[in-house]
Amino acid sequence: MQTIFLECGSVRLVPLSPADINLVKDLHSDPYGNLCTDTSTNCVVVDAAELVRNALQNQTDHGFAKWKAVTEEGKFIGWAGFTPLAETSEISLNYCLYTDVLEQDEDLAKRLCKGLSDWFFQNTYFSHLVAVVRTDNRDMREAIQDAGFYHRESKAIDGMQADLFQMLSPSMQSYLMSA
Repeated sequence: MQTIFLECGSVRLVPLSPADINLVKDLHSDPYGNLCTDTSTNCVVVDAAELVRNALQNQTDHGFAKWKAVTEEGKFIGWAGFTPLAETSEISLNYCLYTDVLEQDEDLAKRLCKGLSDWFFQNTYFSHLVAVVRTDNRDMREAIQDAGFYHRESKAIDGMQADLFQMLSPSMQSYLMSA
């Protein structure tokens, strides 16, 4: 039986594996066929292999990673999870899902962001979580804000102009409210 990190309605987040490299490549190679928080489009096998390798290493190192998003039937629909953000030394929530999947379930991205942020604070010791959103990505901005993130700053990340959103852990929120 495969490890399920998070169930979000009919979507399950399970570990990526080297066998998923071509699925990731196909997802990222169509700039109009997916909605990503990442800047990667026109992905080649090397890029997809690096994404999978990094996800597996992050899972080993941190206990969390980018995970494969699948339907109840096991169909690949994208990935979602967490990545260490080198520019700020923080952990970033991110996802990449096929556009047609999001069109069929308009609340999926919001549920995933909420489910992932809840999972993160229940399973880690971090005081906050961030999300990097391209300035032109309104759908991602809405999903992140609906999950409880707030705008912290705008800056260039990986050569793109982006907005950095942040969510504090429940314990940090309580601490700040009591101060």
